[in-house]
Amino acid sequence: MEKQRAYVLHSRSYRETSAMVDFFTPDFGLIRCIARGIKKQMSQGQSLQPFSQYNIQFDGDGDLKNLDQYESIGLPVLLKGDTLFSGFYINEVLQRALRSEADVESELLFEAYEDVLVNLTSYNLELSLRQFELTLLEHMGQSYEWAMDFRSGLMIDAKSHYGFYVEQGMSRVSTAYANKSPSNCFYGEDLLMLSQGNLENSNTLKMAKRLLRLALRPIIGYKPLQARELLKQFRQISQ
Repeated sequence: MEKQRAYVLHSRSYRETSAMVDFFTPDFGLIRCIARGIKKQMSQGQSLQPFSQYNIQFDGDGDLKNLDQYESIGLPVLLKGDTLFSGFYINEVLQRALRSEADVESELLFEAYEDVLVNLTSYNLELSLRQFELTLLEHMGQSYEWAMDFRSGLMIDAKSHYGFYVEQGMSRVSTAYANKSPSNCFYGEDLLMLSQGNLENSNTLKMAKRLLRLALRPIIGYKPLQARELLKQFRQISQ
């Protein structure tokens, strides 16, 4: 029997009384457990909720474990509105990434996850998301040299435009191409700031959102994220 600290990334019904739960743990990364009888416990106020830390005990040799015990540790992180949907986004991206790669050093990523949950409520929301995405890329072995043109080996020119190439990095494109396809191009000055970890400038932050979305695709897949669709629906209802 294993013991771990854990956060719930996703859960779904399993048969009549149970649930299948994806946990994020510091030692094992993503583990999937069957929580038997959990629906009865939920009716008694003992549910497993996202954004709350638990101590869990589980066993099993295969990919699907049995959840034996769980207890809440401390208070949940209270998210609402945009911060709530950002939390769902982080959980979904992390779940997809960890499912795509089993051999990941997860302890530091676990700490980064805890940090971003807190930062969502007390920090610049978009900046917190981009910083976590950069950390996730690094821990998945997909970090990039944002300040270098991978084809020429030259440093990025602040006044030029660049295209992104999966698993390779940035390469200079013509001004004509940049004018024709602005959504697929990135300004050198912003790339230099990104390479320094400086995302305070609003233009750089917007650029990083576009760029990191492309960089994450090989890790999380090309299927639309449910969290983004839920946020769109929420905003439409709120208008």
